[in-house]
Amino acid sequence: MPEKNAIAIIGAGKAGKALLSVLLQIPLIKIKYISDIKKDAPGLILAKRNDIEVIYGKYAEKILKDKDIDMIFEVTGSDEVFNYLQKNKLPECNIMNYSMSKIIFFLLNSQQDVAKELRQYKLKLAERVIERTDELEKANYQLKEQIDLQQKLNEKLQQINNEKTKYLLNATHQLKAPFAAIQSYVDILIEGYADHISDKVLVVLEKIKIRCTLLTSLIRKMLELANLNSAVEENISVQKENLIDLIEKIIDDQASILENHKITVEFPHSGQKENINCNRELIETMIGILLENAINYSFDNSTIEITVEVDIKNRTIFSINDHGIGIEEKNFSRIFNEYFRSYSAAEKYKNGTGLGLPIAKRIAEFHHTEILVDSIPGKGATFIVPFRKS
Repeated sequence: MPEKNAIAIIGAGKAGKALLSVLLQIPLIKIKYISDIKKDAPGLILAKRNDIEVIYGKYAEKILKDKDIDMIFEVTGSDEVFNYLQKNKLPECNIMNYSMSKIIFFLLNSQQDVAKELRQYKLKLAERVIERTDELEKANYQLKEQIDLQQKLNEKLQQINNEKTKYLLNATHQLKAPFAAIQSYVDILIEGYADHISDKVLVVLEKIKIRCTLLTSLIRKMLELANLNSAVEENISVQKENLIDLIEKIIDDQASILENHKITVEFPHSGQKENINCNRELIETMIGILLENAINYSFDNSTIEITVEVDIKNRTIFSINDHGIGIEEKNFSRIFNEYFRSYSAAEKYKNGTGLGLPIAKRIAEFHHTEILVDSIPGKGATFIVPFRKS
């Protein structure tokens, strides 16, 4: 029987071996392949001991063609290898680059340490209960001690989760400044402040600028998501806001992009007020993401329709409908997973990060609502958010 949701690792050096060692300790995870250009790579030796198929070569074509592979960890650190995998992978396959693989390794390794401690604790607890069955009072006292220990372990799990968020925040904060500097230097070169440059060099600089813009957007969204995941709902201020005014402001903010794509937004309303209780900044972010997605995945010279209505449950219903590439039904839930991008979405808009909709979903959850999806591939998509009236 073929394995489903299998994992492949590209790169079997020290980092690949470390990642493989951690993954092997996790039940129900299937590592199907590991690949490297060096036949004596330490990860390949470990893989052979565990009956994992070893592939030699730079790009591992067999892995890219295997429909059972759901996730590829690229740990070579080579942009060339990552770009090749990204370009040639199957649509349903996800790829984690070297930086993200290191983060995943850190989290998995921490999780394994805590899981090991929990297993040891449970074994000790069982042994002590058996040994003290005739000493009920003493056993009850010891049980209380063990409950306290478990509480501390739970607190340690929460601490690790908080550390994970801090790690992500620190990592992305440290990346912001270097990328901003690179982008500034590239702009200086393109604008000719550093003397004349050849057309060939200009083409390379334009590509660098595009990549910097993409990475800057990714870093910003990673920070937003990390902040949302670490936020406490009680600390988010909420007040009455007119949803109509918020939407008009967001449309105005996107006016130049709409004009560039020759896309028209239809937002019919009679100036009425539709008040909702919300955090204005977060709702502007969520609606901005939904409008930006509608633009990026629409066809040029098309129309985007936005409506605000009140349903029979007295809820204010926000809806945005585009006439673009649409979404396959099997991906309705997956588009809200971090970093997921379908093949058609990646083809239409190459600079997407896969973080916009997860951020929008988290904001909706903070407001005790959800984002509903309906779509016909090739015809467009509709996103609906029901708000409780203020």
